[in-house]
Amino acid sequence: MHMMRTLLASGLLAASLCAQGVNCTLLGTFNNHGPFNDIWGYAAPNGDEYALLLTTTGTVVVDITNPGNPIERGWFPYGASTWRDCRTYGSYAYVVTDDDPGVQIIDLSNPNSPVDLGLFGTSVTNNAHNICIDTGTGRLYLAGTNVGTPVWDLTSNPTNPTFVGSAGPSGSSNYYHDICVENGYFYGSMIYNGELRISDVSTFPPTVLSNTSTPSNFTHHAWPNAAGTLCVTADEVTGGRLRVFDITDKSNPIGLDSYTPNPNSIPHNCFILGDRAHVSWYTEGYRLIDLSDPTNLVEVASYDTWPGSSGGGNGCWGVYPFLPSGNVILSDRSTGLYIVRPSEASFDNFGQGCPGSVTIPCPQLNPNGGTLEGDTRDNEYCYEAFTADPISVSSVEFFTQTTGGTLTRPVQIYPDANGGPASTPIATTSVVIGPTAQFYTATFSSPVPVSGTFYVGLDSSSNNVVLCSLTNGTSGDGYWRDIPNGAASWILSGLINNPSFRVNCAPGSSLVPVLGNNGLPNLGSNYTVTLEDAVPQAFSVFVSGLSDSSFNGLPLPFGIPGAPGCDLLVAPDVTQLFTTNANGEASAPFSVPPSTANIGLFVYHQWVVSDPINAVGLVVSEAGRATIDF
Repeated sequence: MHMMRTLLASGLLAASLCAQGVNCTLLGTFNNHGPFNDIWGYAAPNGDEYALLLTTTGTVVVDITNPGNPIERGWFPYGASTWRDCRTYGSYAYVVTDDDPGVQIIDLSNPNSPVDLGLFGTSVTNNAHNICIDTGTGRLYLAGTNVGTPVWDLTSNPTNPTFVGSAGPSGSSNYYHDICVENGYFYGSMIYNGELRISDVSTFPPTVLSNTSTPSNFTHHAWPNAAGTLCVTADEVTGGRLRVFDITDKSNPIGLDSYTPNPNSIPHNCFILGDRAHVSWYTEGYRLIDLSDPTNLVEVASYDTWPGSSGGGNGCWGVYPFLPSGNVILSDRSTGLYIVRPSEASFDNFGQGCPGSVTIPCPQLNPNGGTLEGDTRDNEYCYEAFTADPISVSSVEFFTQTTGGTLTRPVQIYPDANGGPASTPIATTSVVIGPTAQFYTATFSSPVPVSGTFYVGLDSSSNNVVLCSLTNGTSGDGYWRDIPNGAASWILSGLINNPSFRVNCAPGSSLVPVLGNNGLPNLGSNYTVTLEDAVPQAFSVFVSGLSDSSFNGLPLPFGIPGAPGCDLLVAPDVTQLFTTNANGEASAPFSVPPSTANIGLFVYHQWVVSDPINAVGLVVSEAGRATIDF
């Protein structure tokens, strides 16, 4: 209890969230030796962190161990070029430019006093637009040179590498603007071909596996995830997009989704770390894109280094997201180094709740019937239904009638297939229909499990069963098909306007109270923990704690006596009493103090709800874990 009260009451120094950042905090800046271009990073064995800030005339080694106080540790001029690139291997940095021969080596063995070791490769190439080092094999590749793609082996002597040969010939059709080589594969950005080329590096030269076009056919940069299952690309043109490919089959990449924050902007470099893509986007600054669902890319954080208008090549040139601290370093062409930290604030559900006495509502539409439109057809018809929770259908009732006499007609349940009924039913039964307009019940031999959208079908092909549609009421969709006459596909019906049916659920379809959240646990902000699917007008206890493993010496989870299957999952350090509304809902606001000491802290939540379903009269929701960050 003392720890929780400390959390709730703390009011130490607040982390400032700059207006230029969205879910992203500025930690520090450095602006010396500009103008600037790309950036790379280095982590020393003792954990100290450094930015290798590239400029048009040289490289600055900046100590960013304390990001609020960057310190210049070395300045290494080398030629003059708009384009300069850098990679590291062991304790060495390797630098190239687009206008100068050879590769510059900077010794970072003592990063607070780095040393220029001179050049190598001056007899091989006159320039290099970019550099790549496969740290797993110790091979250094140059991209965008006058001689194709030369390669050196760094393993035996990183200060005097052995020239291996060329991984590809020269010429614009073979020109790699940039390269990433990891885990046996070569990912080449063929800017003039507009393609991502993937090759197998187990042979030399590498064996080409695939060439895949990118959205704007100007492939500037590409980077795979660590598993080698996804790759992102960026086209460096106005309107260019970040594109994600499924590269599980390297010989057949499949495009999944693409993203831009502004169709008038230009993306530049992109890297994947975990399930997020870090992108330098020129005038749009730094963009962090969630790849956890690669078919639906979502921007989750940003920091704009450029105060001017959108479009063109000003602003954020480079991004490096691989520092152990989680800090991300950016280079802006005009204003230099930015050290930022995207928020890792999150809210995740865990554990299981237990079902209460609230049952899952069964789908129904116009459940009181009405006046039928009176149409009959020699077709099969079905009607769209939906359930947010899984249910088991025991029977279906249709409001209909015959035009005379009593008939027995087939009734089916169809699953959804791409936004319409599937061709084959998952269950079939029959219904007896008479000449009176009323509900007629079709019962299934065993309950039919369904979830989401499904369709209840009444075969009206006898041409003397009135279609299940009223002259007024709530609108809904119906579909028809005529298999005997060749119309095997379902077609949205123009006759069905207001279907009238009732789906009956099998007993035992009870709801578990649902814990959710609105907002994230960012420092100095509020988020809300919600409750749904509980008994209306019921007392509900909102439990919050700092542990999900123990409370006062007792291990968690803790089974609630008299409530079978209902476990307390979080420590009840703080409890608050609420009452659910008429819909069985409640919400509890939770304030996050601004103290940076709370970064990385877990806060656990759960709802305990009064419900007469068991002896003790209590059920519980699943739990939620809030991770506090900037």
